[in-house]
Amino acid sequence: MAAPITIRPAVSADRSVVADLAVDNEMFAPDELDDFLAAFDGALAGENEGHQWFVAVDDARPLAAAYVAPEPFADRVWNLHFLAVDPAQHGTGLGTRLIAHVEQLLRAMGEEVARVLIIETSSTDQYAPTRTFYAARGFDEEARIRDYYGPGDGKVVFWKSLLEH
Repeated sequence: MAAPITIRPAVSADRSVVADLAVDNEMFAPDELDDFLAAFDGALAGENEGHQWFVAVDDARPLAAAYVAPEPFADRVWNLHFLAVDPAQHGTGLGTRLIAHVEQLLRAMGEEVARVLIIETSSTDQYAPTRTFYAARGFDEEARIRDYYGPGDGKVVFWKSLLEH
């Protein structure tokens, strides 16, 4: 029988697994991880107020991770900057559980702290399943910015109110 999945705040020992999730899901190449891991380290060190990493674990082994942070120049808007699930666990509900956890956490902070959650992703065909995933979880496609990440690779912004339950 498989161990139950729990969601907990990430700890420094999760760093290499979180990096592996980013690479295994082809979000970053190994040589592109410096800024990504700096965000992980900074959030765990408390360098940026509100920045939080979570992991979904099975027997203390992280299988998925999420990173959420407030938008610094927006009114109570939060951004889910990262969500990745071990490719062997795709389709098991771990991504959905992490998003639900983040939404519940933000709603519990109250509408004076959090009112909107946004998610940004790529417009490339590789990310079509990702866009479908977010839409199926109640996020509206709000904007597209052409060539944002590079030629032919636009940014797609998804939006969801945290005030609606």
